[in-house]
Amino acid sequence: MSGTRVVVGVDGSTSSRTVLTWAAHEARLRGEPLLVVHSRFRPAYDPMFAGGFYLPPMASESDEADEVLRVAVDVARQAEPELEVETSARPGPAALALLDAASEGAGLVVVGTRGLGAFGALFLGSVSIQLAARSPVPVAVVPSDATFSTAGPVLVGVDGSPRSDVATVEAAHEAVRRNVPLDVVAAYTVPADPLVTSLTPSVDDLRAAFRGRAHEVAEWAAESARRVGPSLIVRTHVMEGPPADEISRAAVAASVVVVGSRGYGEVRGPVLGSVSQTLLRHAKWPVLVTHES
Repeated sequence: MSGTRVVVGVDGSTSSRTVLTWAAHEARLRGEPLLVVHSRFRPAYDPMFAGGFYLPPMASESDEADEVLRVAVDVARQAEPELEVETSARPGPAALALLDAASEGAGLVVVGTRGLGAFGALFLGSVSIQLAARSPVPVAVVPSDATFSTAGPVLVGVDGSPRSDVATVEAAHEAVRRNVPLDVVAAYTVPADPLVTSLTPSVDDLRAAFRGRAHEVAEWAAESARRVGPSLIVRTHVMEGPPADEISRAAVAASVVVVGSRGYGEVRGPVLGSVSQTLLRHAKWPVLVTHES
């Protein structure tokens, strides 16, 4: 398999079916093949310790990995019969296996939020966060209990930063592929206790200023999105409140939510941003995280 593809990580858990179905549909929409990746390592939990303590990972058996991938291919082809599907069983922890696959020509990496039994939320939660922070390409995180929707609008959260510009363009492409509207959400909060001096604006003035800026950000993003698809329906929403909360409220019917990540910080460490982290941990719909170049 060569060129751009959609990469999806599977672990053999029941939640993988939802992730695979979403990834297969996304690959068809993009006109790209699907690469199913399974890590041959799994966490070894010590039952004597509660609270998530685990031993170093163990290599899984070759036959087990082959069976996981065989079932995954069946699920993907049931969802999209004409889709080109290939598989790859890789050594090493799941996050590293998927990062390697992402660096080999992927346009998107898809992963679930949990799996691997009772401790899955702890283990795969960390995998999805690592991927969203470190991946060189966009990462879609699909909750195991997500309602699979193709008709809902695409939603993007914007704040006027370069990272949200990247997210807006990616969201516009997603909406065009699905032939659905794009909802642009700009949320703002007013400082609760501003330093009061004779020159301090009133709370009403501050609220008006923040709201005005949010409107500008939303309209700028809408114009950027329309350049991607001139016939794309773009709807702007300016909301007062914590961004993660307001995006969640607006995303009730969304097919996918797109957000930008800060990428790498000043010390070159992976930084995922509080809004992205909150949405990933609590979302009921797929969240697509993008990065600045």
